[in-house]
Amino acid sequence: MTEVLKITENRGVDIILEMLANVNLGKDLPVLARNGRVIVIGSRGKVEIDARELMVRDAEIRGMLLFNVPAQEKVAVHAALRAALESGTVKPVIGRELALAEAPRAHELIMEPGASGKIILLP
Repeated sequence: MTEVLKITENRGVDIILEMLANVNLGKDLPVLARNGRVIVIGSRGKVEIDARELMVRDAEIRGMLLFNVPAQEKVAVHAALRAALESGTVKPVIGRELALAEAPRAHELIMEPGASGKIILLP
């Protein structure tokens, strides 16, 4: 938490894409900037937060499920992502590369504490 605030000169971040809200949501809120947002895209259980962390920042939490996105919006999102990847605006963090035969192991690795980056499966 203090690292994020240090990097942002105590401003905080504008958006957090939260993939494990039941573990991290309470920790996310103190590092949000004023009017910041947390988009919950993953959770494995119930969450307890201090609502004051939202109130003092005029922040918000939104839930999102990819299955709810209309087909035409998915096309636009994919086009924007492709353009961002090709231009280098977005640079995925690759944590590991594994042989395709090791796909079951990839699932285990991504669930381990401290896992970071994408796991690339190679043919």
